[in-house]
Amino acid sequence: MSPKNKIWGPPKRKYSTSSSNSFNLDGIDNTETIKFDSLEQACKEIKFKYIGVSGVYKLTNKNNIDRFYIGSSNNLARRMEEYLKLTKGLRNPHSSGELEISLTPASEWSLVFIYLTSPQLSLVYEQYAIIMLKPTINSNYKVIPRVNPQWGNNLDHAIIVIDKLLSLFTAGSEGFERLSVFLQVFKTVDNIKFELEDLGNKYYCFLVFIYDITSPDKNPIVYSSINRALKGLQISHSNLLDHINNNYLFKSKFIISFEPIDADALKNYIEKPVGDSQLRKHITVYNLDNEIVTEFKSGREMAKYFNIDGRVARAAIALGEFQDFLLIVKEISHRKTIYVFDSDTLELTDKINGVSKAMKYAKVNFYTLKNLIENRNSYNGKIYSYIDKL
Repeated sequence: MSPKNKIWGPPKRKYSTSSSNSFNLDGIDNTETIKFDSLEQACKEIKFKYIGVSGVYKLTNKNNIDRFYIGSSNNLARRMEEYLKLTKGLRNPHSSGELEISLTPASEWSLVFIYLTSPQLSLVYEQYAIIMLKPTINSNYKVIPRVNPQWGNNLDHAIIVIDKLLSLFTAGSEGFERLSVFLQVFKTVDNIKFELEDLGNKYYCFLVFIYDITSPDKNPIVYSSINRALKGLQISHSNLLDHINNNYLFKSKFIISFEPIDADALKNYIEKPVGDSQLRKHITVYNLDNEIVTEFKSGREMAKYFNIDGRVARAAIALGEFQDFLLIVKEISHRKTIYVFDSDTLELTDKINGVSKAMKYAKVNFYTLKNLIENRNSYNGKIYSYIDKL
């Protein structure tokens, strides 16, 4: 199986949020880093010692130390065992980062446990470490806050720690902005009443915030999980991601987000474009943890990658799902602007958006227009060009 096709595997959720240990996190640097010469060596040493222990880790490619990955887990021992299987080809990659890690043997990855944390703080410290260290394998520097209903409202200590981390950054900086989001989410969770079915969920949950642009000062509606949002909004998972990741308005007035947003950001949201023959579909493939797996510039490219019929690819794109992946489509314009000049004065007289409109304007067929543009020949007193200056 080729490396790119290894990414097909179903993105199953992998970690428990229960922890057998607790740690004193009164300081910012709550523990000394724990270093291992290799991932292979680490798995032998930590198999039982770090079972159920939460924390943040760094994997570095020993053949190219500029390539490194930062992640977090609520079960470090289990997570490292999964990486070991990944490098041995015993399981498939579930993200673009895992795909790169899978291509190098476990003996060639050095491992550092940067922080040991409570489960409530593992994602917080992951965001902090990413901001400080700028990992080169991570596809996204933004860690989306997630919570576990089993934590209940036991977040007072986590909120204190986030406040301490915030004090290390100046207002308006990347670190301040990202940790402020975590602080808002955790304070929101403190006021959410989880139902019995929520409390039975042992996995991280994404909160879903719904803003009404007609009432920008009104507090958002907050759903405690994606499943609750899907039911409440009567929307599919892929459609939900589509609106979140492409900044599309839902029903012309609602904004959907996985985290709090400020009033200034409301203007960045637009209506979802209607179908257009001059637009090409750009497809982003997500796993069930909402991590990017891969991207395609067209449905044809996706069909070739997965070795499926074009009709199957088009049906999957329309549905927003393929196997255990979510497909988010953004239509990219491929219209070329054509500039029209007066052949006598060489002054710009018109600007036409698209070849079809230019053909009607010049009253010529496609091949004649193409020839006019390429050779800059005058036709009926006009010169046509893709460049705005002759």
